[in-house]
Amino acid sequence: MEIEMALNRIRISRSLLILIIILVLFAGCLTIQPSSQNSTAIQNPNESLNSGSTTHVVAISAGFEHILALKNDGTVDAWCYKGGKIVCDVPSNLSDVSAVAAGAQYSLALKRDGTIVFWGFPDADNQLPTLMNLSKTVNISAISTKVSHALVLKSDGTVIARGSSRLGALDVPDNLTNVIQVSAGGDHSLALKNDGTVVAWGPKSPCNIGPIQCDIYYRGQADVPANLTNVIQVSAGLEHSLALKSDGTVVAWGDDEYGQTNVPANLTNVIAISAGYNHNLALKSDGTVVAWGDNEYGQTNVPANLTNVKSIAGGAGFSVALKNDGTLVEWGLYIPIGKI
Repeated sequence: MEIEMALNRIRISRSLLILIIILVLFAGCLTIQPSSQNSTAIQNPNESLNSGSTTHVVAISAGFEHILALKNDGTVDAWCYKGGKIVCDVPSNLSDVSAVAAGAQYSLALKRDGTIVFWGFPDADNQLPTLMNLSKTVNISAISTKVSHALVLKSDGTVIARGSSRLGALDVPDNLTNVIQVSAGGDHSLALKNDGTVVAWGPKSPCNIGPIQCDIYYRGQADVPANLTNVIQVSAGLEHSLALKSDGTVVAWGDDEYGQTNVPANLTNVIAISAGYNHNLALKSDGTVVAWGDNEYGQTNVPANLTNVKSIAGGAGFSVALKNDGTLVEWGLYIPIGKI
């Protein structure tokens, strides 16, 4: 109940979100362990970089306080700091997984048969667990989540939204079709269509969520830039958005309090993007990583000589990179480490 209340408070204000992160950090031990095997962790918060040997990992996802790793045999492992272990208690019989998505205090897994598995703390409206019933009636091809709502991409190119949102993140536009990728943000949602255009919903201009809510939450995160085309990937942060274009450049919009929409000059040859809560990661074609935005916990301090990266994920105050050799590198606020 206390964790669920904390999640609800995340939605009250951006400053309170930062406070929650700080309280989480200093309220208890920083030791982080994988879900099923022993590991070690750095106890000094100033030593914010660590890496661990992994085996056969094909995808990663970063949440508010935990990391999910999908292995090529369809099983899932997780790291989590001590206070949120329930989100890392991967169901013992979970197998045949094709995708994972880490939320604030919960985890999602999409299985190859199109079913969704949920574990952790439910959202305030207790709607996220109902995702497990969707597969009985629809064909699911992808999932995305971040804080308290999730997007489900169906094989027919339409989208379903579930979870909690008072700001329109669940209001999928009528007649939205031909979607090939979705990304759930804090209280907004992004959809990439097969023609390279982007559709967004949530707090929009003119602000449509009431004067008080507008003052707190509206940051233009759902206001897609005019004439944005040739997009091949989208990624939603807490209150900002990213789009990767086919020419390898990145477009950002929304909240810029931490510089998260100030795309680094001359950033080119990007092949993948990941928006954390208030920072961003970009993976370049040469296997290097560029980061920008909030750096309060060192989450944009990309480790020196980090190369051969094949996947990236941004969390609340940390960043994760999966290398071609199976090494998982984490830096920033949370420091999970160990052998999967």
